[in-house]
Amino acid sequence: MKNSKKLGIPKLLAFSVTILAVFLSFAAYPMLPNTVPIHWNASGEADGFGPAWSGAFIFPLVMAFVLLMFALIPKIAVFKKNLKAFEKQYWLLSLVIQLFFLIFYIVTLLPNFGFKAALSQLFSLPLAFMFIAIGLLMPSFKRNFFVGIRTPWTLASDKVWKKTHDFGGTLFLAAGIVSLALPFLIPEQAILSVVVVVLAAAIATVIYSFLEFRKLEKEGKKR
Repeated sequence: MKNSKKLGIPKLLAFSVTILAVFLSFAAYPMLPNTVPIHWNASGEADGFGPAWSGAFIFPLVMAFVLLMFALIPKIAVFKKNLKAFEKQYWLLSLVIQLFFLIFYIVTLLPNFGFKAALSQLFSLPLAFMFIAIGLLMPSFKRNFFVGIRTPWTLASDKVWKKTHDFGGTLFLAAGIVSLALPFLIPEQAILSVVVVVLAAAIATVIYSFLEFRKLEKEGKKR
């Protein structure tokens, strides 16, 4: 009973964060100007604008859709037992993503209320923390088609999946930590720098999964 309650806490918090975003959207909407920023460039400068409703409701709608996917996937997944085996981490991942979206959403609203801030830094720091959290959670992921490094080689072998996610977890954690410094070292290109670092970690992890699969194949042929 205690274990089931512990498993339910991240799930409950993920739903609570999404509900909070929805309440925030209805509270903010009447106070927004007719035109609001809805897109920003790599420097954190607004370069796209839209009606007030888009600034108020798009992020909460995206959050609700992502949460719905997290709730639906375990019911239709191919590897249901595997998802069940890391259910707590699965919902912790959902919570991390929802928190990231909520922070990102709040940051996008700030300029409409007269807050002047370095948006490039405010955008990139939550992104860095999200990848640190993903790096910590990644080694616990079991083989599935929804979360994790899903390449043809990891999906073909539990061994390759495990080794890839141990390696990828370390790499994503390191990338996230490095990314924390980038907004202060390269403030004008902070977002782009974080994306490049994380993308490099992702590509390296995919390559590693291929190499591990080839190694496993060679070992099989020698037997």
